[in-house]
Amino acid sequence: MAESGGGPGVGNAMSDDIVISLTSFGERLALAHLAVESLLRQRLRADRVVLCVPVSYRAQAEANPLLLRQQERGLSIRYCAKDYGPFTKYFYTMQDWPDSLVVTVDDDMIYPADMLDRLYAAYRRQPEAIHCHRGHGIRRRRGRLRPYKQWEWNTPSTQASLDIFPTGVGGVMYFPGSLHPDAFNDRLFSTLSPQADDVWLKAMSLLRDTPCRVVPRYLPWRVRFVPIKGSQAFALKRLNKHRRLGNDAKLARTLAWYGVGAGP
Repeated sequence: MAESGGGPGVGNAMSDDIVISLTSFGERLALAHLAVESLLRQRLRADRVVLCVPVSYRAQAEANPLLLRQQERGLSIRYCAKDYGPFTKYFYTMQDWPDSLVVTVDDDMIYPADMLDRLYAAYRRQPEAIHCHRGHGIRRRRGRLRPYKQWEWNTPSTQASLDIFPTGVGGVMYFPGSLHPDAFNDRLFSTLSPQADDVWLKAMSLLRDTPCRVVPRYLPWRVRFVPIKGSQAFALKRLNKHRRLGNDAKLARTLAWYGVGAGP
């Protein structure tokens, strides 16, 4: 049961089990403790913070003494048999704790102390939605999806909708049953949406008709979520800038496979 430090909109006794999950790899593990530290210092403390590390990078994780010390303060490092890239952040944790609220975050950000507090407060108000701190508004032209770069980036809308596309960088809270079981079909996501976990998870929520919602902001997103200097050099997002390898192709391929759209 999560513990509250008295943040806005959240009581002192929580009945929900909350897990924060992230992954890291290679040279980024030398900096991962910075993101972890901000997660351990959340105003609303999660029941567990899990860092999923492919077993092939165990030596790099164990070479960071700060990560090892953080285990004494609540961090769990889960060494994973397979490396699923960004999918690793949810693939194992959601299966290990299927009845928990799972918040996925990235390892290249410093998270504000009320990140979890505000996500959970939003969930308590609207438990049928997936909540996120950053999302894009999906746009169409004549009934067809516009290219990803033409969507409403960092949408200010706070309405729950199938047309909100969460981005994992700011933290996303998933409730049990919010995703289709194929979220864990590694053969499919590796083929249809390689390296694009945001695309895949959005499709899995659409298959469940689960709306998504952006948490109301009191400050601009970029002011509150601070990138970790140096971590971006190894970011996978560079892979998605190429048109053939990018989000447009992966989203189209995934939606076509399942025969679904993105909203009414």
